Amino acid sequence: MDQRFIGILVGDSWYRRIPNGRTYHESLPCYEKAGKLHGVTPCYFRLKDIHPGQPFITAYVKTEEGYKRCRIPAPAVIHNRTLYTRKRPKLAIRRLVEDGKRIFNEWNRYGKGYIHQLLMTEPTLRPHLPHTREATPSAIKEMMALFPRLILKPNSSSIGMGIMKLERTEHGWLLHGAAKGRAIAFRETLPAVIRRKLKSRPYLVQQLLPLATYNGRPFDLRVSVQRNETGDWQITGIAAKVAKPGAFRTNVAQGGVVYTLDKVLEAYPNLHKEAVRHGISDFSLRVAYHLSRFLPQLADIGLDVGLTEHGFPMFIECNGRDLRYSFQQGNMPDTFQQIYSNPVGFAKYLLESGDR
Repeated sequence: MDQRFIGILVGDSWYRRIPNGRTYHESLPCYEKAGKLHGVTPCYFRLKDIHPGQPFITAYVKTEEGYKRCRIPAPAVIHNRTLYTRKRPKLAIRRLVEDGKRIFNEWNRYGKGYIHQLLMTEPTLRPHLPHTREATPSAIKEMMALFPRLILKPNSSSIGMGIMKLERTEHGWLLHGAAKGRAIAFRETLPAVIRRKLKSRPYLVQQLLPLATYNGRPFDLRVSVQRNETGDWQITGIAAKVAKPGAFRTNVAQGGVVYTLDKVLEAYPNLHKEAVRHGISDFSLRVAYHLSRFLPQLADIGLDVGLTEHGFPMFIECNGRDLRYSFQQGNMPDTFQQIYSNPVGFAKYLLESGDR
């Protein structure tokens, strides 16, 4: 095969589904279209399929007969699309880097508290960060004295799992999200469910951002920030995730609905749409530039950004493996394709810079 291969490092469940094309939120056709655009061939394999010093690997490659496992030269550039949480895979990826492989998004799961600490080191970003602490019973009590609404979130989680909300009322406090379909009322003593969750895994307690609303429902933004075929960071797309009626979580997996930014800003005619978009883009690029100073080969992230009613962007969290489906569900096909094209273009950029 006389081809330039770009590696796509995938997990076991995705790998098993490649022959039938049912790869959940990942779009194989978008990868193939991106490969044709940039003149490279995507190949798909797992971490256990590649080892340091190995000149050839077996990987799935698109052929005229569909996806086939082929023996090909081990790709020099790899886009990591896995989500590991243990040390062993992290060490295996690090050994591949030390062997000369160029792996971007080398690691995809960083604790929310760690990302917050990194961003706090940049003074210009601090006004965009909610007050955040490691969640202990005493820290939660202290935060309750400062803010009328708080968010409790696992330090490492995705799609809104495990998130709870504390809300002060005239009769005490309400805990939302811990018991299905109902809130738990309490006064001073934290409910037992909170203490159990804090013992089960690390949590953060955070000031609940005063998010803007659309039709009375809170929304935040998924901002795709990627490095492209020139090696530069760019804003690929912005999608608004609106919570379902009566909910506080905006995640699509929790029932959130996706709209365009322009659509949700219709609720704020006093705001200049382009000025708001520019503010979101400028802030998101500054976050990406700053994080890339500390995180190895960062190149493809999805930021969750809140907006105040005045259009001021507030940081919520950084997703090291953006699942991308917000743009698909928001009926933004061109943006959805571009989100795949940029990493492949950046991989080509790394490939060619390594050839010089």
